[in-house]
Amino acid sequence: MKFTRFLIFFIVLVLIFFGIIIIDRLSDEYVLIKDESEINIFVKKVKYKRGMVLLNDSISLSGNCPMLFKAKTNKNPTVLGDFSGPYRLIKKKSNDTVKIVIIYDTIYFKFIDITK
Repeated sequence: MKFTRFLIFFIVLVLIFFGIIIIDRLSDEYVLIKDESEINIFVKKVKYKRGMVLLNDSISLSGNCPMLFKAKTNKNPTVLGDFSGPYRLIKKKSNDTVKIVIIYDTIYFKFIDITK
């Protein structure tokens, strides 16, 4: 009798846990940038969530895009998720380069398409 109550309780907990995960995943209303996407936006608000960079609460892309050209003195790996706004983000269609323009500086990143 105790075992069946424990089993039912355990199954209910597992269902609640997976229900919360599914609801959390479905509640994200972000547009995912893909390789075929073209974007040119001014980013004011940047969030980093689950390895993704969320731009202006509407657009997401991988935060692990590595910088293409690093200064020789910088030995630390720099990725897209390290930068906060405001900046202009530009990506051409079917191009693997993401460009960030901060005031007069331009930084290039290799685009990682997480949908493949």
